Amino acid sequence: MGGGRGAPRRLGRAVDRPAACMVRRHTSHRLRLLRVEVHADEDDAPHAAMLPSRAALPAHRDEAQVALDVHRSFTTYAETAQEDVRVRRRTQLEAVICGTLRQYPALHYYQGFHDIVSVVLLTLSPDTPPSDAAWPTTRERFRVQRAVDALALHVVRDSMASNMDPVLGQLKIVRNIVRAADLPYALALERAFAPAQNLAALPWVLTLLTHDVPDVHSAQCLLDFVLSHGAPAMLYVAAALVLHHKDALARAAAAGRRPIEALDMPEVHHTLAQVPPLDTDPARYALLSRAEALLQTYPLTCPAVRAHTVLASSSVLFTETPTMSTDARALSYASLPGHAHTLDIAATPRDEAPADEKAVQVVRRPLAAVALVHRLRPLLRPRDTARFVLAASLSLLFGGSVLSVLLAVQLAAPP
Repeated sequence: MGGGRGAPRRLGRAVDRPAACMVRRHTSHRLRLLRVEVHADEDDAPHAAMLPSRAALPAHRDEAQVALDVHRSFTTYAETAQEDVRVRRRTQLEAVICGTLRQYPALHYYQGFHDIVSVVLLTLSPDTPPSDAAWPTTRERFRVQRAVDALALHVVRDSMASNMDPVLGQLKIVRNIVRAADLPYALALERAFAPAQNLAALPWVLTLLTHDVPDVHSAQCLLDFVLSHGAPAMLYVAAALVLHHKDALARAAAAGRRPIEALDMPEVHHTLAQVPPLDTDPARYALLSRAEALLQTYPLTCPAVRAHTVLASSSVLFTETPTMSTDARALSYASLPGHAHTLDIAATPRDEAPADEKAVQVVRRPLAAVALVHRLRPLLRPRDTARFVLAASLSLLFGGSVLSVLLAVQLAAPP
């Protein structure tokens, strides 16, 4: 992904707002999908020399699973409705995924990666391959292959670790974002799932939501948003989806005359797992606008999100900056065991007030103290008010309650 001759077409540049990706046509998406540089003045010779070499590399340990998933792919898109087209696309898909895995054997394939690669393939190679050739041109095959390499190394690397620990850490960050945005709702969900963990967002994070949309254009819009805003963006899309279902869960709870946390866990999971229709521009705009607002309001560095206490600095969430996003560096992180990317992925015990709730309490206590001072001021002589405020403030600062404030009144009272 380094420099070169001419002016490269750099894919995945930031957009001003998510609405921009709603009105782009497919051609524009092809030019912006990933940070891949393809120079117009390059010939096919270097590409032709590189691609066969991958086929000669040792087979990756996960290729059997790749074959199983590829066989189930391209069943919902109109572009691959014909059986002969579907067969040729599957051949391309398997070759590209295995090419990335053979080139970077430290990566581990996971079910769902093929969904993302399917969208990239149909975007960067939109024309149906001829029956007598696997690819229209070698250049096109190289562009798709390089895009998939970049995705694996710089976008979904945490999902391609040796275990699921980094992904579980990302789910905890999603939970923290929801807590920051709507703490009562978040806690109600956690109590509904207790003692299990809410895994509704797992397929969204793994597939970048490409598995849950009905058409290629919608998948392109979602993928474009993630690539334009960086690897953490999918976590905010997932949080926006969880928040989207609050009204539905509230209605279900009201119908049963019980709170959300009293709903049956399977019922809550079923509701949360439903992705709203995203096949129209307004629907996609509503979701991505909310996701971007969450990203701007509660970034990973926000104390309420505490992402750096959940995942280590080697996570893809923290390493994909303009000065750090090199293949060599990404590969060095990919070579680490999954647990090396995590710090604290365990869910907070449900009977323990989360840090966010404590922070809210800290913010609210001074306001309550001020109101109480005004109510009690007539009981104190003017010269004793300062002593009361000092005693009450110290009491609240060290975790005291209203009772301790009343004790402060007694301490501040004149002898």
